[in-house]
Amino acid sequence: MEEHVLERISAIEYSVNMLNKRVDALVDTIERVAASNFIDHTMIETLTDALQQAGIDLSNLEKEWRKRLDSRIIETQEVDRLAGRVGRIMDAYRGADRSQFGQWIERSHDLFLNGQPRESVRFLKMALDQDPANIELGLLLAEVYFHMKAYGSALRCLSHVLSMSPDHFEATFLSGLAQQHKGELRSAQQQFERAVGLKNDSPAAHATLGTLLANVGHKKKALKHLATALKLKPSASVHYVLGAIYYRSGEHKRAIQHLKQATELDPQYGEAFYQLGLLCLEMNWLRKAQQCFKTAQTLNPYEKRYRRRVPSFSGEATGPDQLNRLIREEIRLVQYGGSSGLKRK
Repeated sequence: MEEHVLERISAIEYSVNMLNKRVDALVDTIERVAASNFIDHTMIETLTDALQQAGIDLSNLEKEWRKRLDSRIIETQEVDRLAGRVGRIMDAYRGADRSQFGQWIERSHDLFLNGQPRESVRFLKMALDQDPANIELGLLLAEVYFHMKAYGSALRCLSHVLSMSPDHFEATFLSGLAQQHKGELRSAQQQFERAVGLKNDSPAAHATLGTLLANVGHKKKALKHLATALKLKPSASVHYVLGAIYYRSGEHKRAIQHLKQATELDPQYGEAFYQLGLLCLEMNWLRKAQQCFKTAQTLNPYEKRYRRRVPSFSGEATGPDQLNRLIREEIRLVQYGGSSGLKRK
């Protein structure tokens, strides 16, 4: 018993010693990172002072830095999402030549990240021919086609996925988007309605259905779905769409309310500021209009429309691209959540 206790004590001492070493290493790493951050920060301050002394206007530096940082974060998330999908594709593989299949998937992954989606498609198609029952692979190929605006090819892939899994939410939802882009509005409406039935807590499904219904003249139904989308998740783009709908029906004050909410939710939403400025101009609120125009031009200095005061709300205001950010977030959540796409009760 004494020998056993001594062995246990020795094991504990060894574990404590190892833990101390790891803590020391962690402290050393933290100190190095802190020193590096201090040096980098000092360098940035020096560079900023030098540029200001040279007469360069840096008033928008922080805003542009945050904008670029947000963009890089989104890019990183997309890369992580794609890597996760590649892993699920490999997990779903049931063929005989896993090595060759993996090489095709890896090659297509690298090509897509390098901005070569067309070349990436060739390897994805070869992989799908070898493993046609791989739903994750079929979805990825459909998304790449969608990214290339090859909506017919995307629909064929999605139809293949739905033939194997009829209640797959993501495939149903993307089918509706592809049909909407092709101008097949009736079919798109049916797919969006089915997507809402499959996942009633999807803000993107309700928002896209509401936008489509508004475009085909069903305002009452459209407003109901858009209101549901906002309850599920506040969104600047949905408020912007509602602003466009109310403007077109002559309800300018309601339109203004929604555009204000859009700018509050997304202070970088230049188009919302611009449309709000035009509406304020129509209401003869000149000072407020001028403030909105100035903000819009600051956010998008190269947008010529903002200087010419083009009339309110183009036909694209409630088009299929208006909700792109909300749609991307929805698809990302579905995929990160590991959803099988089956109907949720």
